[in-house]
Amino acid sequence: MPISAFGSPGLEKNVGNFELIDTLREWGITHYSGVNGGGVVHVTKYLVPLTDLSQVADGVPRMLTLGEYASGFMPLGYYLASGRIAASITTTGAATKLGASGLTDAKLHNIPALYLIALNSTGSIGKAPLQDVSEYGMNVVPQLQAELGDGCIVIDNIHRLEQDLVKAQSILLESRPVAIAFHPDILARDIQVDVPKAEKPRILHKEDIEVFLKQFPPMAKKRRVIIYVGEEAAFSPNIQELSTELSELLQAPTVWSVNGANAVSHKNPYGYGYIMFGGNDKAMELWRSMNQEDILITLGFCPGEYSINLESIPAKWTWHFGAYMHGYGEIKGDFRHRCKGGYTKIRGDIAFALEEVIPRLKALGVGNDRPKVERPDNLNFREVWRDVRKDCVDFVSFYEELAKHWQPNSIGFDDVCIAYKDRQYVTQRPDPNITFWTMHHGSAMGGAYGLGVGAKLADPSLHTFIFSGDGCWRLYGGCLSEAANLDLRLFIINNGTYGIVDKGLEIIIPTVEKRRYHSKLRSIDFVAAAKAHGWDGFYLKPDLSNLKEIMDACNTLGGKSILVDVPVDNEQVVGLNARLLNLTAQAYL
Repeated sequence: MPISAFGSPGLEKNVGNFELIDTLREWGITHYSGVNGGGVVHVTKYLVPLTDLSQVADGVPRMLTLGEYASGFMPLGYYLASGRIAASITTTGAATKLGASGLTDAKLHNIPALYLIALNSTGSIGKAPLQDVSEYGMNVVPQLQAELGDGCIVIDNIHRLEQDLVKAQSILLESRPVAIAFHPDILARDIQVDVPKAEKPRILHKEDIEVFLKQFPPMAKKRRVIIYVGEEAAFSPNIQELSTELSELLQAPTVWSVNGANAVSHKNPYGYGYIMFGGNDKAMELWRSMNQEDILITLGFCPGEYSINLESIPAKWTWHFGAYMHGYGEIKGDFRHRCKGGYTKIRGDIAFALEEVIPRLKALGVGNDRPKVERPDNLNFREVWRDVRKDCVDFVSFYEELAKHWQPNSIGFDDVCIAYKDRQYVTQRPDPNITFWTMHHGSAMGGAYGLGVGAKLADPSLHTFIFSGDGCWRLYGGCLSEAANLDLRLFIINNGTYGIVDKGLEIIIPTVEKRRYHSKLRSIDFVAAAKAHGWDGFYLKPDLSNLKEIMDACNTLGGKSILVDVPVDNEQVVGLNARLLNLTAQAYL
């Protein structure tokens, strides 16, 4: 282990606390975040403070002190930026509640993330201990088990630690989060374990491939084939080239979810855009036109309300390529229940599957005599109101100009504000220089800050951008100082309201007076607040005249984090929210 138990007082070897951290180190897990105290102190003593980005690649298990709400999202951003696993630590009691929003999004987005959660010492149970999480208090273990199932691993027997760690690793390799909940007195006991790192296998069910190659070609003959790219595909190697090749071979109009965009090339000639929440007009027109004569191929499957809006797919047949064994939204391992027509799942690594089927489809002549489809240039035809207040930016122009400044090796995160609805509508296609992610299934405000922290810890060379709302700020604003030297770029979309609520309620409850929307926010000088926490800051001018100056600073890896205040007119509606009709209907169910 890079840190020696003999090099610092009080660090015993051959006890559960040491073995846990050392085993995780052997798996490549060396980055942790959270707040120390209570039940985790004998675990965190084996971690060295993370105080500078220069330390992140030294292989030493380190902990960044970070408020638990933001910390709960850190492992998600870490994985999205690198494909590697990190851990969030929560001590006994309320800390677990605070970190649990990130844990939920890890489940809903099928992200392997680790959560170390302290329980009460066994001898204190029934004696009303401080931060009682036993069955007599918060009763946290059944809550974690209800959410994660076998992904909640309780360390209540030191002699079972090795078995528990084997199980934890196997679940992480299934793209699922794991919560290791431990009794501190149990983990402090003598033990030695040996759980080597296991590699995630790339699996492909050959029999599923043969079914597809036998049934799909005659089924697709003279029929329109639509391709839907979901976020699972974004984790596959060479996927942008493969998805484009499939679109071109089948002359198939192609749409994608907000995270699935990372699996799509901006050069795909059959790209129709983002669907549903903030979706492009051409994509939505195509999606609404789908009928029982069409064939749908899904690369991954994004089942959520912001992706397919509680709807069932009307296609004649849906061919679903995906490797998840326990994907969010699946019932009995697949999405048959979401399809009105037939459904077949091709189980296995999506890239492996496409590498197998594309050449064989070509050999079968499937690309010949395909129905002609439009290859659109502009993906929008709706007219957006742009006569905004003089003290605000035109949000359409903002994103159009911003796209001119992205540098290679950039990553962005959209928080739960209008940014995670409007960006994709304006930009239409993914950008080759930056990937964008949003944790929209859980839709937890403020989570993007922790995502950005995680991404930067995973890869300090990344230009890391966070687009967050003035309402989102309320959930992490006190955590800025710990990230002052992490080179983050935080854009606050400042419209003085909970914008999605405010505009949404005009549709959901239009006859109710607006003050009862409870959506207004008091003004904050975000740049001054950021500077008070050790950050640099800029006020974006309404005419965007200083955007180049700002982006030049943001694209310089200088070590200091930067906040940008973006003044936005809440009356400007850019991307649409199909979910509003669901919320309107619910009042009458």
